[in-house]
Amino acid sequence: MASILKTKTGRFRVQIESNGKREYKTFGNKTLASTWATQRESELERGLIASVDLAQRTSLSEVIADYRIRVMPSLRGHHIKSPLAAIDKRFGKMRLISITPRDVSLFRDERLAAGASGSTVIKDLNLIRSLIDHAILEMSIHLPANPARFCKNPKAAPSRTRVLAQDEEQSLFAAYEHPMLPTITTLAIETAMRLGELLNMRWCDVDFKTRTLNIPRTKTDTPRVIPLSGKAVQTLQGLTRRIGGDRIFDCWLRADSFEKTFRRAVLKAGLADFRFHDLRQTATSRLARKLPNVIELAAITGHSSLAMLQRYYHVSPQVLAAKLA
Repeated sequence: MASILKTKTGRFRVQIESNGKREYKTFGNKTLASTWATQRESELERGLIASVDLAQRTSLSEVIADYRIRVMPSLRGHHIKSPLAAIDKRFGKMRLISITPRDVSLFRDERLAAGASGSTVIKDLNLIRSLIDHAILEMSIHLPANPARFCKNPKAAPSRTRVLAQDEEQSLFAAYEHPMLPTITTLAIETAMRLGELLNMRWCDVDFKTRTLNIPRTKTDTPRVIPLSGKAVQTLQGLTRRIGGDRIFDCWLRADSFEKTFRRAVLKAGLADFRFHDLRQTATSRLARKLPNVIELAAITGHSSLAMLQRYYHVSPQVLAAKLA
């Protein structure tokens, strides 16, 4: 049965109750309110439209709390600072049914105005989409659509093309104070491995007989085995294996603690705009000179598509010109 009440602002609030569930909607005049109430009651009775009662009663904060418990622990890097807190602060008190594409678009524009990069904002928007999808698929909360999917992504910045030059490499190694930094850097350049893969390296995954390394856990969750260069093998054989430990780089518990050590060395070396991940681009470019077959190259770097490989494979026009000559 529908009830229509006039609010203090002069608008008309409709309440519909069907099968123990309630829905609310506000209109500018009583005629529209009455028409909607009649139509909505008929649709609910005939089972044409699912009730949005739960979406009206559930806030995004409740969804975020459920997401933290059921999804976050299974995500790689879940311990790293997440934008969930900022999303909760912005949308947490809002009921799911009241979140509109415009709300999400305004959040996007606010983040960009605050100085966040396009790539960062895209990640934020994807997380909002995932949260609302989680509410629909995992919490059985009916919504007509996911409003965040009607919000356009901002333009992402061009992919980085920073590659370590030979003289910069010498300066970087000369600036190292931590005894394991030269080792992990050498392996990064020789293998094109990601930082997380390097930090998770175990002695049991190294096969010196076949000169290969098994990487059981990757960013794409696709294990791979890569060949080791002579320099990589020599570097690993020169390490002292700690008794009772299997992780090669157990001096760093997490990526963020390593990054602090690495950044200090970069500043000391005077390298401009250089990150550890740029070593992956450096390694891919150098490996490409030895392995012109992109399939073989991708087998080492772990790129799942040629488009992704192109983001890391950087060759200068001068090198291409020399090949053409």
